[in-house]
Amino acid sequence: MNKVSAVSMSISLSILEYENELSKNIDSLRESRAFINITNLLKTGRIDSIHVDVMRPPLIPDKNKFSIDLIRRLYEELKEETLLNIHLMTSNPLKITEDINRFIVSSDREKIAIIVQVEAFSTEDEMMKAIRSIKRYGYRAGIGLNLPTPEEKLTKRIAREANMILVMSVPMGLGGQEYCSEATEKLRRISKRFPDKIIEVDGGINPETIVEAWKAGARVAVVGSYITLNNNPIEALLKIDSILKRIKE
Repeated sequence: MNKVSAVSMSISLSILEYENELSKNIDSLRESRAFINITNLLKTGRIDSIHVDVMRPPLIPDKNKFSIDLIRRLYEELKEETLLNIHLMTSNPLKITEDINRFIVSSDREKIAIIVQVEAFSTEDEMMKAIRSIKRYGYRAGIGLNLPTPEEKLTKRIAREANMILVMSVPMGLGGQEYCSEATEKLRRISKRFPDKIIEVDGGINPETIVEAWKAGARVAVVGSYITLNNNPIEALLKIDSILKRIKE
């Protein structure tokens, strides 16, 4: 499981900005600059998991990110190195879960989280069915809430069933967006409603906004473009890590 405590904050590296290059080099993944960057970042010991943003229309219009084949290759190459968080921004998350079940062996599933979006479901019962199915397969199950979605959509019943709650701090579907301050209050309210749950924040995270999100109750930060688009990704990661060390003191 993610190394999270009541006071710490862990980093999950979003590799969305690397998706194009990884897809182009799927048959020679280890030779791609993007994959080399990922492995070098993991070697620092400051990354707790890799966050894979799987996007499909109509939930994310005109976007297809992280094919099943690419997820399989990432799993094969990274399963011994780190935890994987697979964020399903799709209206049919159980179909993708069933697809990845074909290659993720049962003994590895406890190291993998599958996060589904509230917006993918019409009813609370549908949501519950999806979360329970994911857990029954052996994965950890997360529920995500898009920035514009009212937090009331996240019911006590759903939160209780999920292993973690992901709060988008930008509208989902695009990397490199700026953190929206309205997410801070949403994080604060959700962390108070569900104090026993791991709260993740996703979107626009940098050395300044990570502190804001931590103070509001987030304990996992999904960090993407601040690191992956930096000319020196390791330097960017270490800067965030130094900030986290200071806020924990």
